[in-house]
Amino acid sequence: MSFGDCMVLLGATVGLGGLVGIGEVLQRMGVDESHTRRVVHAGVGLFVAATPFFFSSPTPVYFLSVFFMGMNGLAKIRHWWPSIHAARPESWGTVTMPMAAILGLAATWSVSPDRVFVFQLAFLILAIGDPVASWVGQYWGERVLLFHASLWGSGTFFCLAGGLSVLGLVGGAGWAFERTIGAALLIAGAGTATEMIGGRGWDNLFVVLAVILVLIPLQATPEATQNLFLASAVGLGFGGAAYVSRTLTPSGAVAGGLFAASLVGFGGWVWALPGFVFFGLSSALSVVGASENDDLHNEQSRRTLTQVFANGGVAWGLLAVFVVLPAEASGGQAACYVGFLGALAAAAADTWATEVGTHFVETPRSLRTGKKVPQGTSGAVSIPGTGAAVLGAASVAGAAWMVGGGMGGVPVGQILVAGLVGMGIDSLTGATLQARFRDPDTGDERERPVPPNAILVRGWQGIDNDVVNVICTGAGAITALLL
Repeated sequence: MSFGDCMVLLGATVGLGGLVGIGEVLQRMGVDESHTRRVVHAGVGLFVAATPFFFSSPTPVYFLSVFFMGMNGLAKIRHWWPSIHAARPESWGTVTMPMAAILGLAATWSVSPDRVFVFQLAFLILAIGDPVASWVGQYWGERVLLFHASLWGSGTFFCLAGGLSVLGLVGGAGWAFERTIGAALLIAGAGTATEMIGGRGWDNLFVVLAVILVLIPLQATPEATQNLFLASAVGLGFGGAAYVSRTLTPSGAVAGGLFAASLVGFGGWVWALPGFVFFGLSSALSVVGASENDDLHNEQSRRTLTQVFANGGVAWGLLAVFVVLPAEASGGQAACYVGFLGALAAAAADTWATEVGTHFVETPRSLRTGKKVPQGTSGAVSIPGTGAAVLGAASVAGAAWMVGGGMGGVPVGQILVAGLVGMGIDSLTGATLQARFRDPDTGDERERPVPPNAILVRGWQGIDNDVVNVICTGAGAITALLL
């Protein structure tokens, strides 16, 4: 890092701290915390978008991002800086914005200088679109769509994201107007969808990643526009069908639609078919296992946004890495695909084992104690459930084998083994580390702290079934790569 970069880095640190200080002064003068939060958000976002003008390399921006991610996290925990934390104390937005800068730099500027404008446009949209949409939603957002997202707020974000994309791509990148319109619609659609499901401040991360992942293929291949529009149609159909069939909750359907569109648009059917086989067969098994007369069970069986990420987040992340890797990194791209299949195989094995064990097995046994436990107990195993896990992992491996020629062949046996290893680690983690709570009034044990005065009797407080599923799919991905 040059001397000039060091001096600018020092000045930027002081300047960003001063921006927070201005927010504190305004808040003490009586300005509403929601407004001071938006002012600071916009100022920081615009600065991040402008960093390529100030620094000769991304290294100083990494330092700034890590520093402020730590400082903002500490400030949130200790309730400092009410100008940016008091309005939404549950939000981690002040932490996820510098996190987005780190991941955005790794996907763009650090890969190639040609991608710098992608990084800048992503943060320009976040800096302007998010606070303006939040302001509109606050005053005219009576009709809520998802979480904090309202009809008017989301519409505002869509229009601003599209307009800023046109200005940035035509004026900044020199794209032809016809090419820009299609890209702007895709960016606005992906950005708005991710903003809608990004509760608790995670939209700061999701919006930036969504813009980057859409723009990189469009920058590399102008013809990708048509393919991404087709993928968007598939995603809309998939999400709509999942919602109508009551397989996913509304937020889960949005996330599922985005995942489906990502698979088709970024990876093609080589990636999409294993994903669709996993979701389709697992959902069908859930429907068969559920009683048609049990409305409560049918409602609870709908997968939520968190569950979509818990089961598909690792695979989705590997697809994202595949997209941002340069074309010459073919070995890395192939590794992403193998890890992706391992994660899906583990998720399928776990889902199939759970559905069979919950609905068709009367006496599963705890992996920790060997004793018989009630159906649905985490860490419980049975012979029929284990057999179902083999079939679940095999369904993903078989789908990959059918389309595996596009990635130079698929090691089906490794994927099958990876799925079973992931499922085994899931069961072991569920039996030993997953939290279990006892209702002090009835003595019943549950996986969640219900009622609020429930007592932790086993495991770690922060490890629930969703965390266990992330561990499961991560283990499946790692095992596939190690094999």
